Amino acid sequence: MREKIAYGLGGLGGTLSSGSDDRLLLPVFVSLLHVSPALISSFQLLYRLWDAVTDLLLGWMSDNTRSRWGRRRPYMLVGTVLLALFLPLFWLVNPEWSLTTIIIWMGVGQLLLIAAGTIWNIPFQSLLFEFTPSSVERTNVAAVRSYVSKIGLFALGWIWWLTQLPIFNGADGKPDILKGAFWISVVVGIIVLICGTTAAVVCRERYFKTIKKTETTGLWLNLKLTLSNRPFQLLAVILLFFTLGTTLNNSFTFYLRLYYVAGGDTQLAATLSGWGSTVELVTGFAAIPVIQWAARRYGKRASLIFVMSLVGLTGVSTLFTLNPDYPYLMLITNFIAAPTMTAIWILIPSITSDIVDHEELKSGVRREGAFAAVFSWLFKLAMSIATVFSGFIIVWSGFDAKLGADQAEGAMTNIRLILVLISAVTIPVAVAVCCYFPLTTRRIEEIRVELEARRGEV
Repeated sequence: MREKIAYGLGGLGGTLSSGSDDRLLLPVFVSLLHVSPALISSFQLLYRLWDAVTDLLLGWMSDNTRSRWGRRRPYMLVGTVLLALFLPLFWLVNPEWSLTTIIIWMGVGQLLLIAAGTIWNIPFQSLLFEFTPSSVERTNVAAVRSYVSKIGLFALGWIWWLTQLPIFNGADGKPDILKGAFWISVVVGIIVLICGTTAAVVCRERYFKTIKKTETTGLWLNLKLTLSNRPFQLLAVILLFFTLGTTLNNSFTFYLRLYYVAGGDTQLAATLSGWGSTVELVTGFAAIPVIQWAARRYGKRASLIFVMSLVGLTGVSTLFTLNPDYPYLMLITNFIAAPTMTAIWILIPSITSDIVDHEELKSGVRREGAFAAVFSWLFKLAMSIATVFSGFIIVWSGFDAKLGADQAEGAMTNIRLILVLISAVTIPVAVAVCCYFPLTTRRIEEIRVELEARRGEV
């Protein structure tokens, strides 16, 4: 439990570091600095090309590191220090700069944050895949991480609201969101440093002594073997369509919350976001033991199929819950979304751990870093594709950032209908592919017995 909690704290640090940047990017750069949503979306392609290099490189490097401190922990320490430093520095942008300078600052700053996040995240994710040979216990580790990480998600829901507190008001007496973003990020950076260091120091690498004796693998061979794993290919397709659907919905929800439900009132929109995260904290916490029970009773694949089917309800529910006359109806969607999203991010990492075992049985080599890197890159690629499409769809729908709440007639209606349509297309595809996933509970247990016999553990 000591290691589980330490790993959970690492998840809290990772959630805060990536989420604080994501939650404040659109409020600051679109609403305050009037950068085009389409331009921000286009930058996502650049970021993913950068990710493609850094994720794969870090996965390969950590798999082949043979230091006295392990394969993962040295990188985790370096990454957490860099994140703590870069997070507040990113918000030192000056609104008096030219739009071109602001865009360059945003682009370069995001590249540095992505690189620091990769140095931390890939080794951290790899640790989950080697904590324990027990399939059930892997779900339990992911569940403990989910418990602790939800504290971070709760805080992130209020982070936009916190940047508008009176303590951050400018000389004109109005909220200075940039000032608030900087000082909130200083606090976040300190928490990230504490959490990341704790995880790096306390957590141990189960197979490191055995792996120290094995030969290293070349970068391209490592990547080729990882991508040729059939269960991983299917999981990648599931992840792609699921992430496309949920990320597009989240992007559209920001604009609908601010400009449709809240009528351009940033404080109301931020309050709605905060209460939404509060609802998600309570329902998400309550869902975790149920998810653990379902995974044990019915298996991970069956549980994943069920909860993914429920995810589609969140998009459809917005037809009824996005109402300017009753803004707090939005919380119903949060109530539906939290248990299902909690289940997804407990089950998918645990399933990936089982895939690592499947690959070891096939090739004789454990490559947690390679799977973590490719998994991370595919997830972020899907997010980027969704973000790129969302930006252009938002502009195509008639939205103009400079108009605030006074958007062209029909623009918000177009965004609402597209949100529902996307949920109706992407999530069913993910569910259909999941039905063909080959690693059932019985097969996972068979693999474990064969591997432990091979290692001489039974």
